[in-house]
Amino acid sequence: MSEQDFPSGKEELADFMDRLTFSDTPAEAPPRLPANEDIMVTTSIRLPLGLHSRLKCLADERRVGVSTLLREWAEAAVAEIDDEDQLISLAEAKRALSRVHPINRAS
Repeated sequence: MSEQDFPSGKEELADFMDRLTFSDTPAEAPPRLPANEDIMVTTSIRLPLGLHSRLKCLADERRVGVSTLLREWAEAAVAEIDDEDQLISLAEAKRALSRVHPINRAS
């Protein structure tokens, strides 16, 4: 058994346990995140192939990844539910406005 392996028998387990050290001193907690910083969490969802393909096409049209597209939509949906105003960058505003199609009105 090497230092990184787990014990595979009673004798190895006893040796392994004898090498462990314990302390009443608590371990240091990781540093807190600044108030304006957030961590990204990876999650997985199951999507039908057709839906995933459509999302991929929509993301490609916007020149972003599927993950970014879904995150933007989720943020917008949560903001709408929370009824909060959400500031966006000028680049995001221009990108959104570039996708708006003019209404063709009959005279």
